[in-house]
Amino acid sequence: MVEPTEIRALLVSRDNEMLAIFSDIFRELGIAVQGYADESSAALGLQAGRFEALVVDFDNLGSTRKIIATLRESPSSKNALIFAVASGGPSRTEALEQGVNFSLERPFNRAHIQEVLHTAYGLMLRERRRYFRYPVSLPVRLRRITGAELHCTSINISRNGMALHVPSALDLGDSIKVAFALTNSDRMVKGEGTVVWDDKHGKAGLSFQCETLDDQNRLAAWLDNQFYRQLNPAHV
Repeated sequence: MVEPTEIRALLVSRDNEMLAIFSDIFRELGIAVQGYADESSAALGLQAGRFEALVVDFDNLGSTRKIIATLRESPSSKNALIFAVASGGPSRTEALEQGVNFSLERPFNRAHIQEVLHTAYGLMLRERRRYFRYPVSLPVRLRRITGAELHCTSINISRNGMALHVPSALDLGDSIKVAFALTNSDRMVKGEGTVVWDDKHGKAGLSFQCETLDDQNRLAAWLDNQFYRQLNPAHV
């Protein structure tokens, strides 16, 4: 099971040395790694989860366009950083044409790779924090357009959405008022929500926007605190 704060990288290469070096350095940073030897398998791997980094071996793969296109079309991984290993002129040109963020080359210089990945880590961390969804059980009050109130319990909360246990089914697209208190606070966070899914078995999902900037900032700060608490302190 993927942890809510886990940052993940996907490596694509037939070169075991490259896979070993990048995997070691990513793991030093606390980044989980999945490695693939071919583009088709990597594309399937991308569809199975969220990634913050993609490392592609432009020197040895027959084609790289499919995997990068798959990444950019992925709802969850489209903003991932792309690292190219491209040693020759043609492979470097191709990497640049495909919009990679960082380019490295053979022979491998471990210290340089460490420097590049350490620099990129902050960007990956920021992206993961932006989409962080905190699993937490909090009382949530919903008010429907009709005025009816529902007393629910959160399953998880993000900056602009939440999943809930609900006492009765909700209709997709319904506008709804949301109110809940953060842990260790009696002050309510209030917002305007929209029902985006309902499984008809007691669970539903909302997108929402806080009513005030102050509420939005308090929610964001609270989520950031939970995010960093779940990270390994050595990697913060």
